Amino acid sequence: MNPHEHQMEAIARVRRSMAQGNRRVVLVIPTGGGKTVIGSAIAKRSVDSGRRVLFLAHRAELIDQAARTLTAHGLTVGALCASATTPPNPYAMVQVASVQTLLARNERPPADLILADECHHFGDAAEQWIALLGGYGSAYVLGLTATPERGDGSGLSGSFDSLVVGATVAELTNLGFLVPCEVMRPDHPLKPGELAQSPVDAYVEHATGRRALVFARSVPLAEEYAESFNTRGIAARMLCADTPWAERQMYLDAFRRGAVQVLVNVYVLTEGFDDPGVSCCIIARGCGSAGMYLQMIGRVLRPAPGKTNAVVLDLRGVSHEHGLPTDEREYSLRGQGIRLRDPNAYCPVCGMPRRPPAPCAGCGYAPSGDDATKPDTVVGVSLKPYQAACANDDVEMRAVRLARWMSDARRRGFKDGWWRAKFNAVYGARASALIIAKARELAGAA
Repeated sequence: MNPHEHQMEAIARVRRSMAQGNRRVVLVIPTGGGKTVIGSAIAKRSVDSGRRVLFLAHRAELIDQAARTLTAHGLTVGALCASATTPPNPYAMVQVASVQTLLARNERPPADLILADECHHFGDAAEQWIALLGGYGSAYVLGLTATPERGDGSGLSGSFDSLVVGATVAELTNLGFLVPCEVMRPDHPLKPGELAQSPVDAYVEHATGRRALVFARSVPLAEEYAESFNTRGIAARMLCADTPWAERQMYLDAFRRGAVQVLVNVYVLTEGFDDPGVSCCIIARGCGSAGMYLQMIGRVLRPAPGKTNAVVLDLRGVSHEHGLPTDEREYSLRGQGIRLRDPNAYCPVCGMPRRPPAPCAGCGYAPSGDDATKPDTVVGVSLKPYQAACANDDVEMRAVRLARWMSDARRRGFKDGWWRAKFNAVYGARASALIIAKARELAGAA
């Protein structure tokens, strides 16, 4: 399994950071970017140099998944997790384990390098994480995640001392490692407890025939949504934390085979679920953190045979606050872990300059808070594609916007694929040669 170019570049950035004296580094790579492959390649280099590796994950499924990828890289692996299917092997140079198992058993397998999968979870359990690392004072630590923030939105500075970004969603989409994504949403953020449409109505109108994941905020609502799909002749099942393991596996298998079209879930499929054929994400809940939002959308961005794009049905309008998947973001170990780049400079809906807290003069956009404690009320608001706010732009206006994105890309050191992906995300089509020529002329003059 040879890493792709973007994965090799991510590895190089990690190595440079560690060479500068950073012993605990977070690597940010989008869902679908191959973080386990990157971790396995780094582990292979370490083992080839005679160093021992400890790979940590917080769920048995992720431990087995990591073990398979590590084995595919030619490594011998042993597992330390009671519920994992990977057998133990205390003599293996690579051990995969959960923090909880190591602490419960008071075991510390020798390691020169520790790889922490979905490392934002270790930030949430900082005391356990720090207690574990106390036995590895000289080891290097690499955290792998698409969303480097705790559940409360803060950074991971208590556990790590450096952060590097391996790739962005826009870059991976332009390279073909992720599929383009259309976000359908109300033209403004809805109030707490409101949904623009019922999940089944939105699915029938915008995503019929697609395999879909519905993210609900409570078990009673999830049961109600699943029943409404089944009543309309669309096979659906509900998953939550209390769903027995055997039943969960049965539903997941039926979903992958196509016998079930829709899976409604509550905090079960947000991360660690890998089924590239899924192409519709229905967000039927509020979302207080950017990390949760990006994890949900990440479930449908992986490419698959015959899959040309993904659709996100944002029934609450949370994307008004958290942006499109392809929007540029800044990451930090301190303070807010994930935030949109220059979030106040331009309107995320129509792209016009704006001065918060005043609503955008172009489309009226204004962000709002989030509270998921009230009952849902379907308010009957139409979902519109993201690009609808500026779909009527003429060639000159599109060239003006593209020129600004070209200038932004040059200033930030991004490749041309960034502004091409931005144009496609906003207008739903590639920029024509005429528009590119006009934009380059404007950007050069600026």
